[in-house]
Amino acid sequence: MSNIIVYSGPMKCGKTQEILNEYKRQLISGKKVKMFKPKIDNRTIGLVQANSGIDIPAVEINRIQELENYNADVYCIDEFQLLKGSVETIQKMADQGKKFFIAGLNLTSEKKPFGKMSDILCIADEIHILKSICDNCKSEEGVYSYYKGGKDTDIVIGSKGYLSLCRDCYEELTHNDKLKKINCI
Repeated sequence: MSNIIVYSGPMKCGKTQEILNEYKRQLISGKKVKMFKPKIDNRTIGLVQANSGIDIPAVEINRIQELENYNADVYCIDEFQLLKGSVETIQKMADQGKKFFIAGLNLTSEKKPFGKMSDILCIADEIHILKSICDNCKSEEGVYSYYKGGKDTDIVIGSKGYLSLCRDCYEELTHNDKLKKINCI
């Protein structure tokens, strides 16, 4: 039985939709389910919302350790890369039988591990790496998020300002500082 299930990948690949689907499935199975998101994500206050427009009420937290303050059978967490703290809390709770569905970007725009995602991926029982449609060539191999505003040293929340790119288009953009076909930069 998997207790820590992680959905990761670039922007616009459906990570949030996956945990919203699991949230509903777990409710149908009679489980006590709670949805969480980082307070820093202020796009929709008190809600986790997928690009499809579907949303679910969420508890806003800053640190992973705050999960211990909530009693549930199942914990769904969106934008995990933005949370602070140690994943040991999740490991401990999972060892006690709690189940987690977690969504987050695995890499920054500069292809570096994003926040605590590398830590959660290391302890996950199940990992789903999702792909998006490349915003440039329209292949189904979008694996990178690219921030159009330059270096992503400041956290920019939401998909505005970001492109989802395949490996080839990412390399073209970062090595030539432009894409030949793309119109949205």
